[in-house]
Amino acid sequence: MTLYASILLTLAAAFGFTMIFIGLYYHRSSKKLAISHALLAITGFGFLGIQIYRGPVDKYNNSAALLLLLAVIGGGMLLALREDNHSPSMPLVTIHAILALAGLLVLILGLQ
Repeated sequence: MTLYASILLTLAAAFGFTMIFIGLYYHRSSKKLAISHALLAITGFGFLGIQIYRGPVDKYNNSAALLLLLAVIGGGMLLALREDNHSPSMPLVTIHAILALAGLLVLILGLQ
């Protein structure tokens, strides 16, 4: 389950970087890309939650889940503060991305 979570979260990160590129260079947002990003991230987070619930206690998984939960909260704030066809607040996007990438890194480190 942890491998599936890592793959899905890596795909979500790739979609997130694509959205950052669109926001910085074209000053607009893509609703379809944002929905895909959110669905991949939430599904990956769900797989991680299943692994935490069913598997043995693992400090890497627990730490990754905490960081990813904070990233999910930041993503929810980005969604709540979204304006039609405008790029979101880049400082909040940066915090969201750092938390998510830190969580993904901890998760990948725990695979070894």
